[in-house]
Amino acid sequence: MKQMFVSALVVAFAGGAGLYLTAGDAPGGGTAPGPVDGTVDGTVDGAGGAGSVTPETVPETRLSYTDDRGACSGEELVSEDERVTYVQACDGVAGWRWFAEASEHGETSRFSDRDDPETAGQYGGYLGNFGDFHTVIEWRVIDGAPYAAIQRYVSATFETGEPVRQETLIVTALRPGGSPTSCHVGYVDATAVSGANEIARDMADRLAAEHDCGSGSVWVVDAASPSIDQALADGSTRPAN
Repeated sequence: MKQMFVSALVVAFAGGAGLYLTAGDAPGGGTAPGPVDGTVDGTVDGAGGAGSVTPETVPETRLSYTDDRGACSGEELVSEDERVTYVQACDGVAGWRWFAEASEHGETSRFSDRDDPETAGQYGGYLGNFGDFHTVIEWRVIDGAPYAAIQRYVSATFETGEPVRQETLIVTALRPGGSPTSCHVGYVDATAVSGANEIARDMADRLAAEHDCGSGSVWVVDAASPSIDQALADGSTRPAN
């Protein structure tokens, strides 16, 4: 049902090519290590530079799939003004869950380490409308504890009259037991920069642990600031959704 609200318009102009990640794909389009039959473990290189991840604490990549193979449940809600929202809850890793709400204007999501996410979701991406999330979530994990998640969000803008596709990797900080339990750290404009996968992982490993969820802003890596270091130097931020 969610497809009726958001995906159909994106598929129409994108031709469906590369819209969703297949099993084994990473959020930036590359191939993730390890098996492809659900939640997996895979070791990747740690990010360099300052931040929460050091050579002694190399993170793991774990993937979960938000499809219809038993990991998700959903329901359709109709408001008094007949607006329809599709609400979805998916099991993640280590007790974490992913919650999403899809409507005609796009999709919001949040993560929680309990059944009740408590706080409202954040919109995906930052350009245009009619977007939704890919079916794969990449979790960044140290010693069995997830501290960040990465997703791809595909949206469209119609400012020029013709639909223009925008792909954004969204890095989310996870706060077990906190309020909120998750918040966006930053966005990587995968349409404009190369190596978006590794940039998103670098952002997660360097910035997620210390990101202030109450700051009201997120970091942005785009054509003007095409790396984490450049974004930090430029103060490349935007208001959080």
